Amino acid sequence: MKLEDLSVGLNVLLDTGDLAEVISINDQEQTVRICYLDALGQPDLVGSEVWLLADEVISIDMGSHSEGRT
Repeated sequence: MKLEDLSVGLNVLLDTGDLAEVISINDQEQTVRICYLDALGQPDLVGSEVWLLADEVISIDMGSHSEGRT
């Protein structure tokens, strides 16, 4: 996704199918720091924070539906 479509506090879906919250955004590096909320098949990731490329975020999670690349 484009960084300009993301903001801190948004819940997003990753290309892995995992659910995460955006913690911070680095415009220069085109990366996003996320905190895993749900990690399919890897529950030990839940609660951990990592930097990802913006391309690894595929949509904004809006509860009953999502906006973004599908």
